[in-house]
Amino acid sequence: MSLSSSSSLRRHSVAHVLSEGARYSSAVLHSNKRAHMASVVLDKVTKRFGSIVAVDNVDLSVAHGEFLVLLGPSGCGKSTLLRMLAGLESPTSGRVVVGGEVMNSVDARARDVAFVFQSYALYPHMTVRRNLSFPLIMRQFKPWYHIPGIGALQRRRLEKTPEIAGKVEAVAASLGLEQLLDRRPGTLSGGQRQRVAVGRAIVRDPKLFLMDEPLSNLDANLRVQTRTELSRLHRNLNTTFVYVTHDQTEALSLGTSVLVLNHGRVQQFGSPREIFNSPANVFVARFIGSPPMNLLHVSRLDAGELYVSGIRIEAPSVWEAKLRSVRDSVDDLLLGIRPDAVHLTEPGSAGSLAARVVGVENTGIDTVVALELADKKAHWRAASESTGDTKGLDPIYARVPTYLELKPDENVGCKLNVSSITLFRRSTGERVAI
Repeated sequence: MSLSSSSSLRRHSVAHVLSEGARYSSAVLHSNKRAHMASVVLDKVTKRFGSIVAVDNVDLSVAHGEFLVLLGPSGCGKSTLLRMLAGLESPTSGRVVVGGEVMNSVDARARDVAFVFQSYALYPHMTVRRNLSFPLIMRQFKPWYHIPGIGALQRRRLEKTPEIAGKVEAVAASLGLEQLLDRRPGTLSGGQRQRVAVGRAIVRDPKLFLMDEPLSNLDANLRVQTRTELSRLHRNLNTTFVYVTHDQTEALSLGTSVLVLNHGRVQQFGSPREIFNSPANVFVARFIGSPPMNLLHVSRLDAGELYVSGIRIEAPSVWEAKLRSVRDSVDDLLLGIRPDAVHLTEPGSAGSLAARVVGVENTGIDTVVALELADKKAHWRAASESTGDTKGLDPIYARVPTYLELKPDENVGCKLNVSSITLFRRSTGERVAI
């Protein structure tokens, strides 16, 4: 994707211009910045659309300056939560609190928040300059500006005032938009429109930034670069960000805290490290990680020892007391292990599970191998287990940090790294605390 049709702008990658924007924002735009304290609290927030519960009794508290990521599959309620923070939707019940102030009855334009939409939501009939200046003009808008002729003259007058023109020029310079100021959004590339949308948010100097999948329209390389610069922008602005995505890579790399949602309900809230290393339940374990966490049935349990498909797995010594307490519920246990803790061995190796290769993905820096265990009963089934349908088996994944020449249907062994396992209850899906 070309970021500019002008040769003088080719040096401006999205990553570079956002980095420059962060410096400009700190040094110029925020020289007279108000003392914003934008903590976010959701107190038992529920949103219903008729009989559909989009958000179900969400409790959340985020300190000022956090980068909160709302993560989950499509339709989980994350965008609805964001819209309630923005004032575009009202909660059916519960309280939305920003900076200590209850926002339920506060109009959207009075909330001092900036919203970057997935589609960028730029005004197509306005130039880039007018798109950037529009939020500042509206702060000084008077009722009589609706009068034909008078309103247009007043908007042009405000647009040229030193306060508004200065901020617009500063943002345009920082984002590499100087030569695009007189163009309309329809003539810009996706990357350029993204920069205008971010600039329109920065120029407002808001206490809260809300972003709804703003990188989804960028190509893979630009997305990687822009994630880094959005994180830098957050640090330099010292403002609270709330960011919606279904991309776990964005969530784990950008967020200081992550809220995982499914069907409108909170599955887990914590730091990216906590979410990845200690998933609260089977849903989080399977949703976070690419490939996802492997789940295996525990076939037997003795003090300090687990068995999967008859193979003994010596658990860490700190687990011994807990394993004794759940010995009677062995049929209700699932063992979770990340793909990088599954090691491939020669077929028949001692302590290894017998497996067959069903798929190989070489990425250049590592190899992801999909396996089917010889004992199919050891597999966790994504489909309903009550049917006994082995066609619904989820593969077991191994991630090997090198290039491997493997072919489908090859027989291998796989050994589990016991220091990296997690236990879940099969009946409830909840993690067993150790």
